[in-house]
Amino acid sequence: MKSLLLTLLSFAALVANNTFAAQDPSIDRLINKLPAPEKFIDPAINDPLAKQMVAAAKAQNFGTALDASRKLAARYPKSLGAQMVHGMLALSLRRFPEASAGYHKALALRPDFAAAYVGLGVADFSQQQFRAALADFQQVTRLAPKAEIGWTGSSACAERLGRRQESLEYARRATVVAPSSAGAWYQLAREEGLFGNKQTAASALARANKLQRNAPHGKL
Repeated sequence: MKSLLLTLLSFAALVANNTFAAQDPSIDRLINKLPAPEKFIDPAINDPLAKQMVAAAKAQNFGTALDASRKLAARYPKSLGAQMVHGMLALSLRRFPEASAGYHKALALRPDFAAAYVGLGVADFSQQQFRAALADFQQVTRLAPKAEIGWTGSSACAERLGRRQESLEYARRATVVAPSSAGAWYQLAREEGLFGNKQTAASALARANKLQRNAPHGKL
C-alpha cells in the first residue's frame, strides 16, 4: 500500500512525457526530469481512492484517475502526497491552472519541497508564464543545488525572457552539477548555439548524443 502513490506518479509521469513530447524539446526534458515525491506515510495512502487512481492509470483512464485524485486531495487537504499526485495528474492532462493549484497546496504544507517547485515551474512554463516559472526553478536551485532540473529549467525560462547571458550561465551550471546528463548537454548545446558559439554548441551536442545513446531507454 505504501507504494501506491509512487506507482501512480510513475504512470502520471509517463502520460505527461507522451503528452508533451511533440510540443517543445525543453518542455519534454523538464517533464522527463520531474521527480517523484518521497514515500508519503499518511492516511491518504490507505484510502480506496488511491487504489482507484492506480487502477484507472493502469487502464490509461487518466481522466478517471484525475477525478479520483481531486477527491483524494479534497478528502485529505493536509496530505502532501495527495496534493502532489493531484498536481501531477492535472499537469499530465494539460490542466495547467489546476496543476498549479495542486502544487501550491503542496508547498503550503511543505514550503521546502523542491519537487513541488519543479511541477509548478513546468505548469507555469507551459502557460508561457516564464517569469513565474523562472522564480519556481530558482527555488529548486536554492533547495536542491545539485539537481540538474533547477538549472535547465532556469535556462529555458531565461531564454524565453530574452535573458540570453543568464540562460547560457544556467545551462553551463547544469552540466557542472550533472555532467552525465544528456538533457543538460542538450540544453547547453541549444544555448551556446543561440549565443553564436557554433563550435562549442557542436561539441556539447556531440556529448549529449553520446550520453543519450549510452543511457538506459527513455532516460536523459
